[in-house]
Parts: sequence; structure tokens; C-alpha cells
Amino acid sequence: DEFVERVEPWIGGPDAPWSSDQFDRDAFGLARKELAPDGWRLESGVTLRLLDRLRKAGTPLGEYVGGRFYRGVLTGFNEAFVVDRATRDRLIAEHPSSKDVLKPFLRGRDVKRWRCEPQDLWLIFTRRGIDIRKYPAIRRHLEPFRKRLTPGIDGGRKPGPYEWYEIQDNTAYWQEFAGAKIVYPDISPNGRFALDSAGLFPDCTLFLIPGATALIGAILNSSVVGFYYPQLSPRIRGGYLRYKSIYMAQIPLPPATPAQQAQVERLVRMLTWLHGPEAAKVVDGAQAEMVEAFEGWLDGLVFELFFPSELHAKKLRLFDETAGLKPPDLSAVPKACKRSELESLLARSRDRIDAMLDDLGKVDEVKVIRGEG
Repeated sequence: DEFVERVEPWIGGPDAPWSSDQFDRDAFGLARKELAPDGWRLESGVTLRLLDRLRKAGTPLGEYVGGRFYRGVLTGFNEAFVVDRATRDRLIAEHPSSKDVLKPFLRGRDVKRWRCEPQDLWLIFTRRGIDIRKYPAIRRHLEPFRKRLTPGIDGGRKPGPYEWYEIQDNTAYWQEFAGAKIVYPDISPNGRFALDSAGLFPDCTLFLIPGATALIGAILNSSVVGFYYPQLSPRIRGGYLRYKSIYMAQIPLPPATPAQQAQVERLVRMLTWLHGPEAAKVVDGAQAEMVEAFEGWLDGLVFELFFPSELHAKKLRLFDETAGLKPPDLSAVPKACKRSELESLLARSRDRIDAMLDDLGKVDEVKVIRGEG
């Protein structure tokens, strides 16, 4: 009575054949107690126990950030409010006041893992209550779209207490855009979290966490969250995940000492620099290799935050080794020396850090998360 019949996961499709080989390979035992009255989760007992442990591993993200998950700007008609560089420059030349409401714009497709790639687009950010008379060039630009922008009429924008020249949403938290933040798409097949410190104004297909730290960015982009998040969000449209606040709020943040946070921050800065415009892109694959090396290193640190006792039992102390290598503060390194500093750090890390990262595969929790166990 302790176990129910073995359950075979079904991929789906009318022509998916049942076979004894597939059954023997993929079936698993499931304890009756795992079939909770609030819903069944057809996962192995090992996976269910690991998920439960992760759930209790630290402070929920929503609690940590005080529920501050914000959506980007909804204009109601981007064709009028989003302009290219040439149009921006012309509007400012026509009247200098235009500069005050022209903001660097970021679309959902421009957000990648660890980096934002804005395409030199600009948002006409005419908030509720703006005195449009102070911006004559902006008004002239919007005037041809007036009928399409008017709220509540046939062919216009949705009804609401806003003027035809104002953006549709109130966006009362707009000042948060200017500070450091994490941005991410609302729908994606996997996590794409980027740190933005350039004051970009995200569109309505993006969410942001204002004031978020490098530690949060490292955890969100980690293998652990990549494994855990699909258990929170339903999949839609061919396997895409929804990065809605109700799900994001449940991501656990394990405790980290100030020294650990500082080490993570330094590696995150290295990764963001490697993805940024300053880093020279080379054609021999060295850039990709460096990114992969630092991502693996950072991922190892996150594993140690979540599973310290398991890693330490196998003498895997990545934070101690990282501290001994003294990673430089890249912001204090001259531009011309940054790449050589990173190359030197990776060369010094090969003996101990690389060996520890290889040995992570011996930790049961890591194997499950990586799909190796």
C-alpha cells in the first residue's frame, strides 16, 4: 500500500506510441502520500523532496523585494510614441523641451540573458497631467495620430481618464526606471534576466524589479531557478513560461553573508561586462569560452548557497577558493586592462575552481537539477 502503480510520463500527441522500452526507461514509483488533495504532481519522490526543500531554502523573492514587481510602459499605440534616433534628434532641434520627455526605450525582444540590447529607440513619455503646451514639437509629432490616440472612440484607444497625447497607463512608479533594476520578459521559454543601470524605459512586455542586487540576478539566472521555476508557472504556447509576479514572488533566495554577496557581485560584473559593448568581440570563440567559464563559476557559487552542507561534505568550498583568488573589482580596472584581468583570473582558477566545478556532478541534488540523476 505504500506505493501506487508506476506512472509513465506521456509527451502527448495522437501518434505517441506506448512501448515497454519507454516504460522501463521513464516510469517511476510514487508514494501515495505524494498525491496531495490539493493537486497531484507526477514527479519522482526524489524530485518532489528536492522541490520542497528549495521552497523552504530562503526568503521568497516577493517578500525580499517588498512585492515590487512592475510592468513596463503601455502606450496604447507604439507607432506614435516610439521613435528612432533621427526623429528624436529632429524633435529636440525643433524645440529643446522635447528632450525632457524622450526616454531610451527597451523592447521585450531586446532583453537577453545577462544583457540588454537596446536598438536606439526612444519613447515619448507623456505622463498623465503633462502640460503639452510646453512641448510644441512633441504635440506636432503626435497630432497626425490624434484620432487613433483618442480614448473611448471607435478606432481609438481604450476608454480612460487620460488625454489623447498621453500614454495610456498611469505608470506611477516611472521614477524606478532611472535606477538600477532587473528586467525580464513576461513570456519566455526560459529565464532571461538582465541587469540594467542605463535608465532604460521598458515596454509593457517586460517586467522589472527595481533596486535589485547582483545576487538576485545570479540566482534568477542560475540552474537552480531554471529547474525550480517551471514547477511554479504553467506552460503555454508550445512550452513558454509566464513570468508573472504571482509566480516570481515564490522564488526562494538563500541566505548569503556580505562576503559571499560581494564575491557574487564581482563575478556578475565580469559577466555583464563580457556581454556589453566595451568587451571586444573576437571571432576565435574566446569570448564565448570566457562567458561559459564565468557562468559556470557563478552557478557553482549559487549551488553552494542552496546546498552548503552537501557541497562541504564533499570538500567543495567554492566561496573560500574564490576569496583566495581575489577577483578584481572590474569597475576599478582601466578599460584597456579589463580583458587581460579576466584572462588572468581564469588562468589562476583552473586548478582548484575548475576541479570543484567538475566535482559538483557528484552531489545528488546537483545531478537532479541538471537532469543527470
